[in-house]
Amino acid sequence: MGTARERYLQALDLFSAEARAGADRLGLPSACTDWSIADVIRHVTGVQAEYGAGALLGRAEGDGDLTADHSTVMAHGSDFEAVEAWEVLAARLRSAAHDADEDAFRALPLATLDMALHAWDIRWGSARVGLAGNLDFPAELLEWMEEYRERANEASIRKPTIFGAAMEPPADASPSERFAAWTGRETRTGREPRGDSLPGPSDG
Repeated sequence: MGTARERYLQALDLFSAEARAGADRLGLPSACTDWSIADVIRHVTGVQAEYGAGALLGRAEGDGDLTADHSTVMAHGSDFEAVEAWEVLAARLRSAAHDADEDAFRALPLATLDMALHAWDIRWGSARVGLAGNLDFPAELLEWMEEYRERANEASIRKPTIFGAAMEPPADASPSERFAAWTGRETRTGREPRGDSLPGPSDG
């Protein structure tokens, strides 16, 4: 499964790739209820500006409230600025992660999982309308995520700010889809294009 550093970097690169791929469809709904693809990117930017920067850069660079409700942590800026803001932060975190002591990553398992899951959420937004298939997590990262699932305290994680109630995956679901369903995400709608309109980025 590699080291905690390697997992963090893999999740960071995975999210970055999906954020770039979603740059021309920022207004589409994501797998996160009520969040567009742009909202997911702003959320991850906000989370990593707090937790990732706090651990790797020695200081949080968000709003400075590390005790904030996780679901409300959101970077500022318009939809059109979301990907660029993420890329700027990601470059700094990537550089710092290569140089940081391995102990720094002990504080980042949830931040690592957050990036991986939200990469899946962005891809789902495209899969939902037939522009892609659902994301398959890299094998080593998925192995670690499944170990995380085995160790998880169900009473603690089944909260609106973390994971909703687990959903039943389709019988032929992939391992990645099964993990997403465990976190409360609807999976298979991504396999059937929907006929609704495709919203564009907003100015908000």
